[in-house]
Amino acid sequence: MKRGFLVFIALILIISINAQKNSYGEGIKKGESNFRGGIRAGFTGSQITQDGFPFQGYKKFGGFGGVFVNFPITNNGKWLIQPELNFIMKGCKHSPKFDESGNITGFIKNYYKLQLSYGQIPVLVKWKFYKNFALEFGPAFCILFKNNDVEKVDGYINYGAPPFTRFEFSGMLGIEYLFFNHLGVSLRYDNSLLPVRKLKAIHWLYLSGGQFNQSFVFNVYYQF
Repeated sequence: MKRGFLVFIALILIISINAQKNSYGEGIKKGESNFRGGIRAGFTGSQITQDGFPFQGYKKFGGFGGVFVNFPITNNGKWLIQPELNFIMKGCKHSPKFDESGNITGFIKNYYKLQLSYGQIPVLVKWKFYKNFALEFGPAFCILFKNNDVEKVDGYINYGAPPFTRFEFSGMLGIEYLFFNHLGVSLRYDNSLLPVRKLKAIHWLYLSGGQFNQSFVFNVYYQF
């Protein structure tokens, strides 16, 4: 798996170096390379929802980074396809809240932290709707590399959490702005469309039903 990721990154870099340095607004050019590539890095703010009910808010911060290529699909260059290969961290976090008397308040009374590390392959459609602004949307396929699920009860770690699914299928929606034809910023919303963990009527963390990832992704990218 790691070897495949390295090969993919190498291919993208080769395409990027040899790509035509056309401007942001140009469309399909006959007889020339229409591919452009780049790299991106940023961070995520994530939460887990249980059957649509938000669980703890977007308090879990994580890393994000990857590589991409894009190419126009219209002659005016306003519509593009952009496949990517990313590393993304999702999950949720909760720390107990205390009232003025020092008593724990809220439904979840224990410390809880969930960190999910994914390899992500989005295939996005980009629409340049105004000058250097663009909307991006499309599906993303994720492979779970590692998860760290920790609940502390009275200072002791509680093990035995239900397993997560190996694969995640999500939908993405975002907006970006490109500076100087190379450097840009992007804000995305990522929501899993299928449960990442199916829970039955159990007493672990007082949860039942299905859990879904929800994340905001802020990143800076450089387009060659």
